[in-house]
Amino acid sequence: MSADSSRAGSPPTRLRVLHATPSFAPAYRYGGPVRSVEGLVVELGRLGVDVRVLTTDSHGHERLDVTSEWQTWRGVPVRYLRRRAMPDLAPAYALESYREARRADVVHILSIFSAPSMVALVAAELAHRAVVLSPRGMLEPAALAIASARTKRAWITAFGPFLRRTAIFHATSAEEALSIRRVLGDAVQVRVVPNGTDLEPRADAEARKRRAAPGLVIGALGRIHPIKGLDRLIEAAAILRDRGLDVEIALAGPTADAAHKAELERLAESLSLTDRLHFQGELHGEAKLDFLAGCRVLALPSHSENFGNVVVEALASLTPVVAARGTPWSELEKAGAGRWIAGTPAALADAIEPYLKDEELAASAGARGRALVEQRYDWPSVAWTMCDVYEEAVRLHRSR
Repeated sequence: MSADSSRAGSPPTRLRVLHATPSFAPAYRYGGPVRSVEGLVVELGRLGVDVRVLTTDSHGHERLDVTSEWQTWRGVPVRYLRRRAMPDLAPAYALESYREARRADVVHILSIFSAPSMVALVAAELAHRAVVLSPRGMLEPAALAIASARTKRAWITAFGPFLRRTAIFHATSAEEALSIRRVLGDAVQVRVVPNGTDLEPRADAEARKRRAAPGLVIGALGRIHPIKGLDRLIEAAAILRDRGLDVEIALAGPTADAAHKAELERLAESLSLTDRLHFQGELHGEAKLDFLAGCRVLALPSHSENFGNVVVEALASLTPVVAARGTPWSELEKAGAGRWIAGTPAALADAIEPYLKDEELAASAGARGRALVEQRYDWPSVAWTMCDVYEEAVRLHRSR
């Protein structure tokens, strides 16, 4: 769904919106969802929307160094309630989510398989408030199969009555919308609004790209986790190496699964790629922009993604993207900004190879990708569209 970024004038909505989420910035080790929620609420605040965030101090096995009082994060009021048990159990969330729901007109809930999210869903019901719920890919088939599928099905059954009374489900792609309806039924209301990105000025992005060290760097940015398909990328790199290309594989992102990282290292060793595989760790700000600019091509070989923020970020950095069909990025091929292919090592290698061999081809694809992001994925246009969803949710709720 694209939005009209040309709108101007008074705030798009006078509604009060509560974002209820199990984790929030700067808990970036949880990956794309935290960054996308942060980007959305900050832009809503800039547009004049009365938006607040109720969350926990959860940050993986650690907790954020924050107080539990209301504070401001990039202009947005946020309250981080103390987690008492892993992964995000915060007993105070029950009472506070009800209080905040009563203040709000819309409760926007992030995630499904988390205690704070479902507590907020029940609180919104008790407060008689409209709900917009973003599963953030948790209802994708591959995501449902991770960990205990039986437990997840039981969770959905337990909260099913509340879920089916949700005014609107928010999907970030048409593919995710299908997954939501597949699990919860065709009767649920689903609206597609993509994630956005903060756009560095084009001249700055171009200068950063020129400063990047030359090399055949294939990058990937995201959690080190089996669902990301990084083993397929390493095997693709071995194919490209055997074709005579001096490739480097740069993997940036937090380690969500240490055992899987060790498996990737063993795979690289077995393929004689140890000295070509580089784990960059978590990257933020300038370091992340430098990383994206330094990639000849960025790969997203994931088994499943509801969106894939990194695609938009890479395209904004003038870097073409090759994405597997487990991701919703057929648009890459239509825009001439990359490839959308089967996630096998051979298919990945075939799609990546032309960009490694032809720097001008990579540059032209990157330029078309940047134009696509400027047209469809900047945060102001996304936030305007989400405001329309909030207003519709209130109308639907009141009509019941």
